[in-house]
Amino acid sequence: MKYIKDEMVKPIIIGGVIGGVLSSIPTIACLNCCCLLYILSGVITAYLMSKKFNPTDKDYIIAGGLSGGIAVLIKWLSMLIGFIIFGTMVPFMINYCPNKLLYMKMTGAMVPSMMVFRIFFFPIYIIIGAIFGAIGGILYGKLKE
Repeated sequence: MKYIKDEMVKPIIIGGVIGGVLSSIPTIACLNCCCLLYILSGVITAYLMSKKFNPTDKDYIIAGGLSGGIAVLIKWLSMLIGFIIFGTMVPFMINYCPNKLLYMKMTGAMVPSMMVFRIFFFPIYIIIGAIFGAIGGILYGKLKE
């Protein structure tokens, strides 16, 4: 049984990329405290799908969930790149800190532990993004009726 129609692929990618890029921008990412940007990616996907064909509720849920998952993946990759960049800058920033020993203890423990935390909880983030993306997709479908 084919769950994803060919007309759904482009809106899923566009909605996921928009949601992921918006949630990667620090000031806009404040809206993601209640997963609003993942819901937005589902809404964008549902809107783009409804312009091409007449989707069912199942189509809205599947496409919204996939776009929410793509948004989480893009946000996670941008955070991982940020942690890598920050981790390479830490040794050079020690020259500007008055208490060098305390600074090295704090940053030496913080950067690796945050990266491990983000990697360990990645599947949970994907599930949460997919759930809220599906909610956004079905909300758009129901409000459109």
